[in-house]
Amino acid sequence: MVTDRLRERRERNRSCESTRTERGQVILIGALALAFIILGVVVVFNGVVYTETLSSSETGQSATTAEATELEIQQGVGCLIAEQDDDDLAKKNITAFNDLYQNSTAHSSPAVVNISADADEIYAGDNATVTITYDSNEHHYEQERTIKASDCPENS
Repeated sequence: MVTDRLRERRERNRSCESTRTERGQVILIGALALAFIILGVVVVFNGVVYTETLSSSETGQSATTAEATELEIQQGVGCLIAEQDDDDLAKKNITAFNDLYQNSTAHSSPAVVNISADADEIYAGDNATVTITYDSNEHHYEQERTIKASDCPENS
């Protein structure tokens, strides 16, 4: 009788242990699933951060684009001034240069550049004062520059 009671208790305890281990396995599977979900979220978030970093690095290039534009205009107008002896003809050539420059950069640059010159500020063969207006998504500025004939790279 005593042994029967002990045997019954052991059998009851064993059935409880089997449900406990099953619960432990379910908890373990749930924890692994949660770990994989968190890992997936981290990977996606890292990809988004990396993409943002790449897209924002392009804005650093826009200042370089503006500087390159200024240099192109300075050299181009400098060569026009160096080759002209007539102030009115130099003004017409600067206006034509503006149109040609806008046409040539329309497809390669996301910016609009306008070059205007006052006829009273053009001294053919020496220098000209021009107003450069630069418009892009990131920058907008207008500056007045005195460009010399010596700015032409062919004269250097």
